[in-house]
Amino acid sequence: MTRRLAQQFVVAAFVVALLLAPLASLAPTAATPNSGNFHWARQSSQFTLQVGSNLSGPWQSILNNVVSDWNKNETVTFRVVGGGTNPQECRPNIGRVEVCNWRYGTQEGWLGLTRLYFNAAGDHIESATVQMNDSFFDTASEYNDDAARRHTMCHEIGHTTGLDHVATDSCMNDSQFAVFNNLEPINKDFNQLERIYGHNDSSSTVAGGQKKEKNKKKSGKKNGKKSRRNQGRMTESVTVETTAEGRKVVTFITYAGQ
Repeated sequence: MTRRLAQQFVVAAFVVALLLAPLASLAPTAATPNSGNFHWARQSSQFTLQVGSNLSGPWQSILNNVVSDWNKNETVTFRVVGGGTNPQECRPNIGRVEVCNWRYGTQEGWLGLTRLYFNAAGDHIESATVQMNDSFFDTASEYNDDAARRHTMCHEIGHTTGLDHVATDSCMNDSQFAVFNNLEPINKDFNQLERIYGHNDSSSTVAGGQKKEKNKKKSGKKNGKKSRRNQGRMTESVTVETTAEGRKVVTFITYAGQ
């Protein structure tokens, strides 16, 4: 998420976003996160991550397609399960990802929002939430577009593993051009997952019994469509907060291009 967004707009937008999807007494910090260090604890370099679907409309089939694309990697296998939260609040559940869609409002200006919730030690992700803002995707907006939906879902699901932004043909690219054109992960993303999870932890923050996954064939398929849309940067941000209980929360906010 880019650093070009005006500081006052980031602060105002983020405060309202928190009101719509509340956390427990968050106090923002000034830290600049390094998402290359964000990962789930697990005792195998290959693991399964449950994704709770709290989705309606076209989003369920989009999530299924995105999960299928991400599951071409050899590290994390996403498994879609029943949702465990209210879509409007989109609260976390320990050990898994919750994915929601709702009309969260246009005044915040964000398309997608991912939160990573950390364990008490602050060194491993223990839950995550993803929100898709239908105030843009389900209204008279340029983002009411299947490509934009798929890119944003792919992008935010990638963040739940600890992946950061890239300047490639991947859906993890955060440019305005990418939101309509880069719809899938690529081999470079899969290689980065291998690096992030190329070690075993002594404990696990991942729900469910874990076993080593069979190797899957990698795919570096790229979307070759061209677009005449604005190729400027997206306006995005990453923030680190601390809850009243002292838990770290990292939030990735994808704003609509201005």
